[in-house]
Amino acid sequence: MLHIIHTNDLHGHIENWPILRTFMEEKIAHYLAEGDPYLLVDIGDALDSVNPMVEASKGQIMIDLFNQIGYDVVTIGNNEGLNFTSTQLSKLYDKANFDITIANLLSSQTQDVPEWGQKVVFKQVGAYKLAFIGLTAPYATYPLNGYEILNPIRTLKAIVKKLQKDPSIDLIVLMSHLGIEQDRYIAKILPEIQLIIGAHTHHVLFEGEWVNQTLLTAAGRYGLYIGEIDFDYDPQLKQWYFQARVLTLKQVQERLESPVPSENYIEEGRYLLAQETVTHSSRPYFALQLQSENSYIQMALDALAWYANCPLAILNSGLFLSDLPAGRINQNDLHESLPHPMHLARVTLKGSQLITMLNEMEGQREDLSYKMIHGLGFRGKIFGELVYRGLTYDQSQDLWLAQGQPIQSKETYELITVDHLWFLPFFPSMEANGLPQLIFPDFIRHVVAKYLKYMNETK
Repeated sequence: MLHIIHTNDLHGHIENWPILRTFMEEKIAHYLAEGDPYLLVDIGDALDSVNPMVEASKGQIMIDLFNQIGYDVVTIGNNEGLNFTSTQLSKLYDKANFDITIANLLSSQTQDVPEWGQKVVFKQVGAYKLAFIGLTAPYATYPLNGYEILNPIRTLKAIVKKLQKDPSIDLIVLMSHLGIEQDRYIAKILPEIQLIIGAHTHHVLFEGEWVNQTLLTAAGRYGLYIGEIDFDYDPQLKQWYFQARVLTLKQVQERLESPVPSENYIEEGRYLLAQETVTHSSRPYFALQLQSENSYIQMALDALAWYANCPLAILNSGLFLSDLPAGRINQNDLHESLPHPMHLARVTLKGSQLITMLNEMEGQREDLSYKMIHGLGFRGKIFGELVYRGLTYDQSQDLWLAQGQPIQSKETYELITVDHLWFLPFFPSMEANGLPQLIFPDFIRHVVAKYLKYMNETK
């Protein structure tokens, strides 16, 4: 009997890791006692700097934890691909004791998979040779981070066709960070793939799901679940047999025979971040004040304008989760108040397009102020109020103004915001007018930190 233990979409939620690690250690001990081959795999979105320990270690904590338990193969999700540069990932994965498969992501410079990845990872598991193929969701913004993203279906078809010519390969396993609907589609059109381990849409398949001859599995999100696959091959019938199960965190705890070590990664991360002084501020900044010299969002708008050398800026107040104190400000203060993995986005629009976008925003202002938002890099609760820098509406003239002057329909304007506003479906005119220029590698909190430091050093 062969075994695979799988995780996905951890998103830096290592508060549950001691339980999961203890479970995996016990399972591994059992497999070894039985003489059964096994593999540990992760299907992407493990790295997420919303966790203070991930932020403090710049992602290294996840590599260390995967190394310690002995992961064999991982693929990447959009969190790794879009929130870390290829250089950052290269530094992290250089210390990895596991293989990374990513077939549909190429370096824009080399037109090949990044140096830290492979299109296909081959593993000898007992008497059998397994081919693992990793695919990630094809976000249109990958080129802005130095990648070329390939159509996952076309890429997969080409690889499977090639692998089918190799008689030494006994089983093809797809590690899919594409979502459940894509997994179901792949199972229908590529019967050569008999096992798909899924992710991205945070779905849970407690006993797997069969689509024709293919078994689909997935283990939810945030380390609240863990998946197991038992499988074997019948040489007489020339057929693989699979059995999948996903356990909840509570079920895992009930099965443990060993005590779970006490490790508080969140508090440790907060402590490490709190040791890093950003600056000393003469005034506090308040998240709920939208218009004052102590307004956090007004200071952040100034930070964006300074960083991007762009006087027009837009942010939403729901981004700001807590205040910044007067006196010493540390990295934990900024991480607590702005935990979102969001980059700045420079948007270029004709004046007529800018006016259309602003009217769209104003038309939804009341609805958005209390609208619950989840995902797409947002780690708060509600969208909040839209706040502008350098953009005003003159009711007496029924005109939009940019830096006090009427917006000219044929002129070109640039504004700075966060990528989240472009990803959201609320402002179609922003998306309709092309890709923004994303500014890497800093997140919004890093931009605010640099601005505060600059302002206080200048004074």
